[in-house]
Amino acid sequence: CLRDGMGPDALKARLISFARRRKQVETGPLTLARAGRFLVLRPIKPAPALDWLAAQCVAAFDGFAEPSSCVEQEAHQSPHLNDHQRLLLKSFGDPHVLSEYRFCITLTGPLDTAHLERVSQALWPMLEEICASGVTVDGLSLFGEAGGRAPLRLIGRYRLGA
Repeated sequence: CLRDGMGPDALKARLISFARRRKQVETGPLTLARAGRFLVLRPIKPAPALDWLAAQCVAAFDGFAEPSSCVEQEAHQSPHLNDHQRLLLKSFGDPHVLSEYRFCITLTGPLDTAHLERVSQALWPMLEEICASGVTVDGLSLFGEAGGRAPLRLIGRYRLGA
């Protein structure tokens, strides 16, 4: 949700300007991994340029976000979070920003254990070449709720350095 006085047009204008002033980022080689019940692609080696781009996004766009009234409740319902992650959740509404951010490309929705392995094996032949070479993060996308309701829809995609 956007903070009062911060409309979608202002957010979109900031994003266009922000993206235009950023360079594309290479991920380096990727690995197919499990993230809980999801399959994701993650960089094999640390990717400081990706982390920096993510931190710049937080700094540039956090002022648009409405403070969440559910953060305290969410923190209590997430006993797996450490103290630092709880502070990030309280400050930014997400425990996985800044130093806790890890770039990944989510490939699936939640899967049960039996399906995780089968889907992983089925995807690998199509992903092997992509994982070996990595991908280029060449744009940022803006998503929003359609009419104030989920599911999220793509509002726009903005190329980096364009």
